[in-house]
Amino acid sequence: MFMKRLTKIPILLVAVLGIVFCACSRDTLMDPVVEVTTDKQTYNVNDSVEFRFSGYADMITFYSGESGQEYKHRNRVELEGGDLILNIETQVLYGIQADNLKLFMSTDFSGQYNKEGMESATWTDISNRLTFGTANAGGVGVRTISDYASVADLVEAGKPVYFAFRYVGLPSTTGAAQQRTWRIYQFNVQNKFSETEIIPVTDRINAGWTAVTINDPANKGIWFLTNATMTYYNPESNLEDVEKWIVTKRFDPNRVSPDNGVAIKKYPDDDMSIYKYAFSEPGEYEVSFVFVNGNYKGAKEQIKTVKVTVE
Repeated sequence: MFMKRLTKIPILLVAVLGIVFCACSRDTLMDPVVEVTTDKQTYNVNDSVEFRFSGYADMITFYSGESGQEYKHRNRVELEGGDLILNIETQVLYGIQADNLKLFMSTDFSGQYNKEGMESATWTDISNRLTFGTANAGGVGVRTISDYASVADLVEAGKPVYFAFRYVGLPSTTGAAQQRTWRIYQFNVQNKFSETEIIPVTDRINAGWTAVTINDPANKGIWFLTNATMTYYNPESNLEDVEKWIVTKRFDPNRVSPDNGVAIKKYPDDDMSIYKYAFSEPGEYEVSFVFVNGNYKGAKEQIKTVKVTVE
């Protein structure tokens, strides 16, 4: 009986000490101390890169260094250094009135798609930066594609961008129809950061056009916005003066979502000593790992970066 009591005491003591140790561990918030190594620095596309960890962390987040997964851009919400460019493809037909289609840009339009909203905004004419189609009087012009033009000088940080085509028809001087038909086949806006990094902003189909009438005493002339191949204005043989716009939706060309990492280890997961990843494109990557220890008192983190070259 005495021996049985003696054997029970150490077992009970170990259990109590274990509970005390765990409680102390939970109460003590330690800095994560982890080293990251790889077998080499240069790999081929689709090779399995093994990242080895020595040390411990409760949680690990992985940033591959690829576009959209860069640790340095984790808090970025606006791009810098972009060149906002656009081009158009147009065609003019019939009539004789010259230069009656113009393209404008605004950074202070309120989004109120009516006469009052249009007239209260500042619209900058950017037509002379682009090439519009031409035609002889009464003729059918050829489809004309303009080179890309920059409007970066008009962009203001933190402000939206709107584009608008304005059609102006003058009263007939002969009693016959003189206003022209205009067709817009392409309208492309891009944010260019380099020759290899060009981010689409919108195109003709996705620009969200809304028609706004400023002046139309004859109730003639219409913008067609739903045609699959073009956006176009038909004057409907209007003999009176007319002014009608189409305006895009709001664009924030420099706004971007912050880059995100991938949680490869969460708190209850088993300890992790190796993480494997394959890069599908060649390049130089700055791979980052965020190691975090946390408890009810807060969290502590450590950042480790490894450079990997993929050929």
